[in-house]
Amino acid sequence: MNPLALRLAAELGGTLLSGPAPGLELLAIERIQAHGLPQILVAAGHAGDLLEPLAAIAVVQERGIAVNLVAVLPLPGTDLEAAFQCHRRRLGALLCALDAGLPWLEGCPMLAKRLPGRLWSAKPLELAKAPWSPLEKAELKAFLPAWDKARRRSAFRRPEWVATGDGFEVDLWPGVEAPPGAELRVRPLILPTATPVVDELRSALRSATGQAIPLLPMPGDPSRLHALRILSPHAAAFRGPESAWRLAFEKLAALPAPPHFCARC
Repeated sequence: MNPLALRLAAELGGTLLSGPAPGLELLAIERIQAHGLPQILVAAGHAGDLLEPLAAIAVVQERGIAVNLVAVLPLPGTDLEAAFQCHRRRLGALLCALDAGLPWLEGCPMLAKRLPGRLWSAKPLELAKAPWSPLEKAELKAFLPAWDKARRRSAFRRPEWVATGDGFEVDLWPGVEAPPGAELRVRPLILPTATPVVDELRSALRSATGQAIPLLPMPGDPSRLHALRILSPHAAAFRGPESAWRLAFEKLAALPAPPHFCARC
């Protein structure tokens, strides 16, 4: 038995889900109010990112809000997409799946709408600029007033190649073609933004922080969100204080839930 898994299970009150092969281990921390209720899944790469949602669901369930939560922590070395495929029926039907591990830009409240993939090449290659509308440029400029044009361009439109041990890597934003000779190691991602789930998440974050919440590109790793979309088409990045999680759970619980299924049925 993995000592790290045992320690985390004891600290968080979780259950280790093991698959038929190595690399499929997930720690599931369930807060089940009643079988068959709408269920939200929250995933993160570090246990600390789950503390706010776990505290929030305890308050929400004490208030009688009919919603279940399963928080998921992959153990080091886990193939997340394969693990979610393996444990899909065990995790059951989800109202939505949220990634709680992506940091905000400059620590300011926001929601992500695009994340870059990752390219590898033996040598730097020419990349086209990521396509942006004038509105997107203005939104990001207003959100990052301390960033000059060159810094915004290198982060979001035409990133620079970075040397690695075996070659060079660079972010690949959606809408940019990978040049011949480059290897796509992580796919870029465009998240739906005009959905009831995103509307409720945005409203909860706005109410909790008292700030406008823009939908912006985020220069983070989309791998966990790619994996979460295996479990639910309603996958989004969300983080915030405990008060924001409480509001989010309350608002999401009021949305129509998919037909229930799970391995216990």
